[in-house]
Amino acid sequence: MSLIDLNAGKFDPSAKICDREFRTLFLQFCSLVCILHNKKLNLANIFLLVLKENKIKRLYKTICEFDSDYEAYKAFLGFDGSLYKSKYIKKYLNTTAKKSRRNSQPYTKV
Repeated sequence: MSLIDLNAGKFDPSAKICDREFRTLFLQFCSLVCILHNKKLNLANIFLLVLKENKIKRLYKTICEFDSDYEAYKAFLGFDGSLYKSKYIKKYLNTTAKKSRRNSQPYTKV
């Protein structure tokens, strides 16, 4: 599934149908994650689970029919534009960025 430009979707009936279908699939996925974890989770916590756990990320990509991680993350952030402000998401992204910098090999001239 490709992301649809919201401005173009206002007038295109097929874009409206695709947008509604994505919203339905997205909400079904979020409901499933809440049921699986047996607690009510907000979107920020669900997004963190998608970032942290590969099984949940694969489930999200399968249910919502995404081909790439980038497309899946972009759609998740497009659903709620304020997710990037979450302190938990920022903290997770910062710690993973620091880990990747520590694990990378230093550049050496040959």
